[in-house]
Amino acid sequence: MTGQQKSPFDVLGTHPYPREQWRCAFVSEWARLAEGCADKAQTDEAAEELYAWYGARNPAEVAREEWGDPS
Repeated sequence: MTGQQKSPFDVLGTHPYPREQWRCAFVSEWARLAEGCADKAQTDEAAEELYAWYGARNPAEVAREEWGDPS
């Protein structure tokens, strides 16, 4: 990610539907980690469950932790 690009998390709190924005950012990062092979329905479901626990956190970080990526 270049310095000029913003992560989806950078604008959280400004979206009229923060839960939906968090879910989209989580799904986007999960799909990137899965190299496009993620099951959208399962990832959406996981994002909904994880939002209840980690909604105040960066969704990309949560996705990487759940994926098992140490970065």
